[in-house]
Amino acid sequence: MGGRCSTAAARDPSQDEPLLDAGNTLVAAELDTRVVAVADRVIDLGPGAGDAGGAVVAAGTPAYVADKGVGASAGYLSSALQAATNATPM
Repeated sequence: MGGRCSTAAARDPSQDEPLLDAGNTLVAAELDTRVVAVADRVIDLGPGAGDAGGAVVAAGTPAYVADKGVGASAGYLSSALQAATNATPM
């Protein structure tokens, strides 16, 4: 079992591949919805921030969490999924 911890600002996603290729699970607290949109599974905490949050409001694929529409993240995630769908391949 391997692991790595870093702040979002210092995070280099290329460092994740060896961990994932070795069969490890990567758990990240991520706010960039472009990254969340391509995750295998998402756990959305909420429904708000601070004392108004902390409960699991949705869990599943990014599309499922976006469709649930419970937490504040759902709308942002839905937009990120739509943008990824409309992106032109390079």
